[in-house]
Amino acid sequence: MLSDLRKSISYIVYERTTSPFWGSFIFSWLICNWKIVFTVFVVSEDKLSINKIDYISQNFISWQPLFLYPLVSTLIIILFIPLLSNGAYWISIIYDKWKADKKNEVEKKQLLSIEQSIAIRISNAQTEERYSRLVSDKESEIKTLNLEIEELNKRLNEPTQVFVNKLSENVQKTEIDEWTDEYNQFKTSSTIRDFDKTLIYITANTRIGNYDLSLESLTYFISIGLIKLAQDRNSYELTTKGMYFSKLYNQNKYKTK
Repeated sequence: MLSDLRKSISYIVYERTTSPFWGSFIFSWLICNWKIVFTVFVVSEDKLSINKIDYISQNFISWQPLFLYPLVSTLIIILFIPLLSNGAYWISIIYDKWKADKKNEVEKKQLLSIEQSIAIRISNAQTEERYSRLVSDKESEIKTLNLEIEELNKRLNEPTQVFVNKLSENVQKTEIDEWTDEYNQFKTSSTIRDFDKTLIYITANTRIGNYDLSLESLTYFISIGLIKLAQDRNSYELTTKGMYFSKLYNQNKYKTK
């Protein structure tokens, strides 16, 4: 029980002494009523005609020094002193800025000495030299890397190109072999005569429709890829396959003769 009471009193005292309001109020009260404190702790009761309590009650007890003056002082300490402090800090910041601006202004107008100018020129020249050397080194590295890239691309492309060439050759050989087999069947068909007429018309650059050529044969030649419509849309021309068939046909024709 006593322990709890002691803790409660200690907490109240701590709160009052650490609170800005109560701390300021106690400080102000002690200043305004210092005579009471002095009489209680310093003045001996033997020197007084009456006891201390009656003496204090008769001479120092008044509501103004006990409550009003400490309260006003507390409000001043809590409210106005921080404002004054912030104002002083703001003024100091403005002054520091003004001082720095004036210093920069004076330094800008100050001329460099000959030694300082020479030192700056030497420093600039050294900086430019280092920069030029760095750029030259980087350009050399870039050229070396480009050469390495070109060499790698050549190495990568060589096998691919060889493969493509071989593949193209194989495709051409396979296609020609197929065309040859197809021509061997084609030359025994009844449309071989119309193919001869078609070669004559195309060689003479004449419209096929103006001559005696069946529509079935014309359609057949187009379907198997021997002829195609020319760019002028009024005549026909041989395809690559048609040229190959024409070559074989003429070889057989004149060989027979």
